[in-house]
Amino acid sequence: MIRRNITAATRLADAIGSISTTHRRVRRLDAFYLFVACAALLIASCTNADEQATDSSLARVVKVIDGDTLVVSVQDQIETIRLIGVDTPETVHPTKGVECFGPEASRFTKSVLKKGAVVRLVRDNEPRDRYQRLLVYLFLGDGRLFNELLIDEGMARTLSIEPNTAYAKMLANHEARARINRAGLWSSCER
Repeated sequence: MIRRNITAATRLADAIGSISTTHRRVRRLDAFYLFVACAALLIASCTNADEQATDSSLARVVKVIDGDTLVVSVQDQIETIRLIGVDTPETVHPTKGVECFGPEASRFTKSVLKKGAVVRLVRDNEPRDRYQRLLVYLFLGDGRLFNELLIDEGMARTLSIEPNTAYAKMLANHEARARINRAGLWSSCER
């Protein structure tokens, strides 16, 4: 009789142990899925700079016009593009003439965006400006955002025009840093 009670108690303990083990596994899986869901949300929020820029395509640089305007070949079509969110000093404007730090900004763009370089163009909400230039954020082959690089080096000021503002806050933060560091035009031009 005692032996039977011990056996029954052992079976009961084993059953409780397996329920407890199963319950722990389920809780671990729940925690794992919760972690994966949180990580996915975090990654998604990091990829949206301020909002989500849309539509991306590869292009080849044909010619640099000035610091923020260039000609590219996109899917066998020649397009003049204007960089979104930045404004470099003028060098070829018909009425403004050459502005302070314009030649330096143009040289910088020409030194980074050599003829034949492959770049990625990312459009925002409004595809073209009033001159029919394609409005884009330009990513270099190494993944860096060229618009941001212009700001960091003091080659451009920010220029935020609705509705193309996906990177506006980020670019404004970089401009503030460039001003503090007196980078490029911030060291020699009034405004």
